[in-house]
Amino acid sequence: MAVHPLKRRLAAPGTVLGLGIALLFAVGVTPAYAQSELSITKSHTGNFPRSGQGVYTIAVVNDGVDTTFDRTRMTDNLPQGVSFGGLTVAYVSPGTTGFNCAASSNTNRVDCVTDPLPPGEGYRITVTVNVAADAPCTVVNTASVVIGDSFVGDAANDPTNIPGPDCNGGGGGSLLPITLDGVIPMYNNITTNSNINSPGAANVSNQDFAVNAP
Repeated sequence: MAVHPLKRRLAAPGTVLGLGIALLFAVGVTPAYAQSELSITKSHTGNFPRSGQGVYTIAVVNDGVDTTFDRTRMTDNLPQGVSFGGLTVAYVSPGTTGFNCAASSNTNRVDCVTDPLPPGEGYRITVTVNVAADAPCTVVNTASVVIGDSFVGDAANDPTNIPGPDCNGGGGGSLLPITLDGVIPMYNNITTNSNINSPGAANVSNQDFAVNAP
């Protein structure tokens, strides 16, 4: 029985498509439409005082339309000048399971791990930091979240000002211990009022003023 040429041409693309789908799942590749879209935000309020404390707020949410097939991990590596001081869980979505946060003052890092996040679910934590007396004038705290061991995720940067006497671009004062505004009145007071009380001291001052006509 002869096969019509049109049926032969239609069969070939169908075979290729079927092999492509089978190969996709055979090698364990997660389809793009099944990937979650993780987002992370990081914020704080006001400036951080030196030798004091500050608080960062970190929020993670799955903005995707489908759930992921692996756990999520958030990492916050604290910058030089601030050290870990405390961790508080502010909110966890009801659908978020397997939620666990841990921090270490030795590594100066915060890690939060969850089971697969359903769409629209997430959590929010606050991290208290101790600010060093010699902390930089500005630090940048970066937190990131990924799916499993991959690089699929998001990151957030939060610049923070730490005011100090050396943060204005210079000393801003006089290089001399006193200014001429203080020297001239002192000199006039000594010469005109003879208020040097050292034994045997003499105080004579002649001041002549003249106006030269142009």
